[in-house]
Amino acid sequence: MNFAHNQVVLKVEEIHHGKPIREFLKSMDISDRALKKLRNKGKILCNGYEATWRKAVATGDEVVLFYPAPPDNPYLKPEPLSLEILYEDQDMALVNKPPGLCVHPTLAHPSGTLANGLLYHWSQERQQASFHPVHRIDRNTSGLVLVAKNSFSAQKIFLQRQQKKLSRSYIALVHGSFRDLPSCVDLPMEKCEGKTTKRQISGEGQRAVTYIKVLEHFPTCTMIRLMPETGRTHQIRVHLAHLGHPLVGDQLYGGPMAQIKRHCLHADQISFLHPRTSQALSFQIPLPEDMVRVLDASL
Repeated sequence: MNFAHNQVVLKVEEIHHGKPIREFLKSMDISDRALKKLRNKGKILCNGYEATWRKAVATGDEVVLFYPAPPDNPYLKPEPLSLEILYEDQDMALVNKPPGLCVHPTLAHPSGTLANGLLYHWSQERQQASFHPVHRIDRNTSGLVLVAKNSFSAQKIFLQRQQKKLSRSYIALVHGSFRDLPSCVDLPMEKCEGKTTKRQISGEGQRAVTYIKVLEHFPTCTMIRLMPETGRTHQIRVHLAHLGHPLVGDQLYGGPMAQIKRHCLHADQISFLHPRTSQALSFQIPLPEDMVRVLDASL
């Protein structure tokens, strides 16, 4: 399987001989939504000729998918920003996001985001890419953000999330030194009333599950690893605050602010399969300097 810009090339193997093209593409994990987009706005060729859904493929056939170009977003403009791109190819980019940088524009932060910076980077490199964040982290959370660069890779990586083939974890510094932290928190959450981003534990909310592992104890804080099974807004922050040990620096949920002015949460690990080659990939980065300083001050 090859990918060039908005084009995906698939070779038909013997196991798929005689299948209609639609069935063949579904067996290649092309979603119904993507198939509809290809049929209505894109193009599907088999051995160089436009093909209908009913055409049967044969061993060795070359099926080419031409994805439609994404529409321009008037609210997302390229802007020059200093970004630490750890890995990049034609399908995806992995960025070490600093604290204070939004992943994408919001009403409060309409520009100067990771999305703006990547669009500028791609324009300078003359890359035909579009911004598809695989996951989002809060503005003041630091660490790894994986971005798909085309519709095909976005769909394939999102499928990995659904199938739990993509895993990511965080390092956090929480208030207090303790040894009775549960290994799993399974508590539903919902948005607090009013115009706020704040969340709370609620029996009427959405399911939220976070796995926890204690790494090291310090006099005033504890370093832990967090593996969220679900991805609710503020999930980690709300679960830890509910346990009585909020993130150091998390003013919204009651964390101490004396040592640092942002919550101590860092997305340091991610593992997944490459959307095109299925190669297993794993990345890990160290703690940022501001969290290291908090630990040093705690000794």
